[in-house]
Amino acid sequence: GWSGEEIKPYLKRGMLRPGLLKFLEYLKEIGATVVVYTHSELRWASKVTQGIEDIAGFKFIHRLFSRQDCRDGHPTFPARKSLVYVTEELRKEKGMEWVTVERSIMFDDDGNVLGGGDQMRLVRVPTYDYWEPCQWDEVVTAELLAKNDDDCREVVRQSVIEWGVARPSFGKDEADLTEEEKDKDARWAEQLKKKHSLQLSYNKVAKLDNVWRQVKECFKSLPDLDDENMESLPVRLRRALGNNAKQTKRF
Repeated sequence: GWSGEEIKPYLKRGMLRPGLLKFLEYLKEIGATVVVYTHSELRWASKVTQGIEDIAGFKFIHRLFSRQDCRDGHPTFPARKSLVYVTEELRKEKGMEWVTVERSIMFDDDGNVLGGGDQMRLVRVPTYDYWEPCQWDEVVTAELLAKNDDDCREVVRQSVIEWGVARPSFGKDEADLTEEEKDKDARWAEQLKKKHSLQLSYNKVAKLDNVWRQVKECFKSLPDLDDENMESLPVRLRRALGNNAKQTKRF
């Protein structure tokens, strides 16, 4: 898999939501405890979060919770994630006895990710649709395929073709291609070009995203983050985000 260093260029080009770094700086200033709770595998999530911290220039993640901390590893959770579980785990740490669900805020683009009373602390944000072409062919090379047996190579070949990222004749010697196969490759290349053009157009919209700026302003509008303000903060945040929190469907 990719290393954190290989991920960083993609983060810098646009995979980081606009305004995130400024918001993280603000959270650092006010002494907030930041926890990442993702459904991704731990190994991948660790690389991405390390890349974000490197770009930010400071450590801000107190703890990382990943897929094994979701319902995948805890079948009794009422929903995919559990804020009760996270706060209980944090309270086991020295100096973190103050952590409660009521003093927590969770941001997620899935409005059903929490269940029960946890829902009150959830602030749903819209999905962030930044896109870059998959550089799979830099990893799945002829040299790599040659190290595997015929069955393994065929599984990989069929997979990338079915996913639409590789030309229909991928894995075959170009000198042996028939005119029909060349024609199929040409049609695939034209369709891929149109698809990429459409997906790249989403990035223009992504660059205008202001979710984290709005969240930061909402935090700053409070005189302090005492128990009373923390209790009402999720409602204030949902109101501040308004229609922006509604997911956009694209067809």
